[in-house]
Amino acid sequence: MPKETSLQNLNADLQSASKELLSECDELAKAAKDYAAKENTYRLAKATAYLKSEGTVDARKAQVDTICERERLASHIAEGVLDATRERVRSLRAVLSALQTIANGYKAEADFDRTGPRF
Repeated sequence: MPKETSLQNLNADLQSASKELLSECDELAKAAKDYAAKENTYRLAKATAYLKSEGTVDARKAQVDTICERERLASHIAEGVLDATRERVRSLRAVLSALQTIANGYKAEADFDRTGPRF
């Protein structure tokens, strides 16, 4: 995306930003599904491990943490990817909004050139 958007390339920039946003929304849906699946796997492993563990509550929690390390890590990574993708979507929305603001500025300027000032 260019740093300055001229009237000549504004439409292309708007279309590009829109396509990128739609693509990233698809990625967000995939990331959400992946996170849900990995979080479910982690919670199931955690519950199963807790039921099989013995000792004090703190000892049982420590055993569960050790047993479910892989699942917990996968869940946390998936959550991080989901959060990053969500932020990317927000960022792209802001870019699209800025381009729409520029387009509205050009429209207002064209209206002014066509009709002159309105008092």
